[in-house]
Formats: sequence, C-alpha cells, structure tokens
Amino acid sequence: MLPQKFSISHQIVLSFVAVILLGTVLLHLPSSSGEPEKVKLRDCLFTATSAVCVTGLTVKDTGTEFSFAGQAIILGLIQIGGLGILTFSNWLLISFQGRRTDFETRLLLSESHGSLPHVEPVRLLKQIVFYTLLCEAVGALLLYLSFSRDHPSAHAAWLAVFHSVAAFCNAGFSLFPDSLIGYRGDLTVNLTIDILIILGGLGFLVFSDITEYFTRRRPDGRRRRLSFHSRVVLWTTVTLISVFTGVFLILEWNNTMAGLPMKDRLLASLMLSITPRTAGFNSVDTGALTNITLCVLIFLMGIGASPGSTGGGIKTTTFAVLVALMWSRVRSTLRIELLGRAIPLNVLAKTVAVGAAYALVTIISVMIMEVLESP
Repeated sequence: MLPQKFSISHQIVLSFVAVILLGTVLLHLPSSSGEPEKVKLRDCLFTATSAVCVTGLTVKDTGTEFSFAGQAIILGLIQIGGLGILTFSNWLLISFQGRRTDFETRLLLSESHGSLPHVEPVRLLKQIVFYTLLCEAVGALLLYLSFSRDHPSAHAAWLAVFHSVAAFCNAGFSLFPDSLIGYRGDLTVNLTIDILIILGGLGFLVFSDITEYFTRRRPDGRRRRLSFHSRVVLWTTVTLISVFTGVFLILEWNNTMAGLPMKDRLLASLMLSITPRTAGFNSVDTGALTNITLCVLIFLMGIGASPGSTGGGIKTTTFAVLVALMWSRVRSTLRIELLGRAIPLNVLAKTVAVGAAYALVTIISVMIMEVLESP
C-alpha cells in the first residue's frame, strides 16, 4: 500500500499513473513494436493510458504497428485496468503470500468497486477474478469458432483471447484495422462481443447479487429479492439498449446500413446501442454516420456503464436518478422516486454534482481541443 498520508482516492489515482508509466516504458521497447522508428514515446504513452483506463482510443493501429509482445503488453494493461489495479494487486498478495486484508484494504476495494467496507475482501476478490476469467474464457472460445474459419489456429486463438478480454473490460481495442466491420454479419462474433461488453459493464456487485439470487434462498424457501442497486442497473441497461437499438436502426437505415440484409442491420444497430456507453468497437464506418447519430453516440458515451464495472461515464444509476429528478419536476412533486422507492437528498446532491462536473469537464475539454486543433 502507499503511505498513509495519501487518501484513498489519491492511492487509486497514483496506482493508475504508476501502471500507465510502466506500460509506456514497456511499449517503447524495440521488441514491442513492428517498426520501432514509427512508434514514438508519446504514442506509447497515449496507448498505455487508453489501455489502462479502458478507453479504446488509439493513435497507432494495434494489429500492425505493435508486435506480438507489444500486443500482449497492451492486453495486460487492459486486463489490469479492467479488473482495477487495487483488485489485481491485492488478489496477487492474497493468492501468493496469504496476506490478510485489513480495514484500509477494505476501504480501498470498496472505493474502487463501489462495494461496502464490511464486505469480506477475500471473498469479493475471488468472485471478481473468477467472474472475469470465466466470462473471458467462454467469450474467447466462442470467438475462436468464428475467427478460426478465416485465420490459422494459433492466430485465431490470439485474436479470440485479445478481443474477448478487450470486450469484457470495455476497452474497445481491436487487432483488425477496421474493428469488427469485417464481421458485422457474423452472429456469433456480434452477440459474443455484445454480451461480454454488457457483462463487464453491469458491475461486479450486480453479478454477485444475481448469483446469490439464483443460489441462495430465504428461510421460507423463496428466492431473495435483487437489491435496489441491481434492479436500477438492470432496468436502465435493458431500457437503453432496447430504445437505442431502434433509434440507430431508424437513423442509419438509408445511410451506413443501406443495402445490408435485415439481420446485419439489426446486429449493427444493437452493437451501436451497446458499444458507445462502454467499449468502442464498431461494425459500421463511424466516420460515415450522420451528425444526428453522432450526437446520440456522444449522449450514450456520457452515460457510460454501471458502478463497480469496467466501464466509465457518469454511470447508469446516476442517469436513472437524473431522469427521476427531471420527471418529478415535470409532475411538480417534491418526492423523487425511482422504481417505487424514494431517493434520499444526499444521493440527489451527489448525482447533480456528478452530472454538473461531467458537463463542465466536457465543455472545457471541447474548448481546449478546439483551440489546439485550430489551423
């Protein structure tokens, strides 16, 4: 752990910075890139930052500009960033040193994954790692079935593992120069990637809650009810995917999806409704999308994934509370409810603060980029 003078939030941030810098150094090694003279230090820094923060933005083509060693380093950074550096490091300590977790560790894990300090860290860590590796392994196997038809077995296996991890960790890195456009009609690839993104974006606490829902029962034999958090996450996720699949199908019907079979249009629309919030894969040419479609994509990017997940954004729960707040203003009611439950004032205050901070940072960032990119 870092010195006690650092707060929990500072320790999390500094851990990410340290891993990013280490990743930058490793990616800058001659053995990490196909053509070392073309991959500059700033490119390595950008790639490492994007991988650890599971953003998916790239300035160099991952599949051609980096060697197998470089791709493996990027995959490792994605995995560490997706799991959470503190989760990863503490799991290693527990697994190989038998270290007992103290209350500070509990706080660190709860801060980075949105759990409660009283949750047993060892149990939580084991669940997170098991859930992650299980999803990625099944996803890699399914992807291999499709990739092996077009690539040699060894390369197909690497493609499957890389894309499975990138999808579950909501990173969006691809070894294909056109992302998944070449597989937009492949049902197995599309649904596997979509499901991995959703599972990674739901959050580890939701997974734990769902697991207990199916494996544990009340003393009277009835199933326990899902927590309010899980119900909000699931309801919001399903609603967003359902609504915006239809929206994108309508907006791009005569544009990027013109001439495609109905199955391909539905698969492309489904992926468009899922990837902007978390991952970044694409099965249609993003540069050819209409302006209104791009605006909708930006809106979904802002929402992001769910608390305690591998994705970013203001989170689905924050968005749900903001919608409930706006709906209460429309009805002119003082009581703000979500799924039949009143929202406490402190939660509302945090939600509004997060939304305002996101809007402010976005506006300032756009202004800075406009100045820097001006001719």
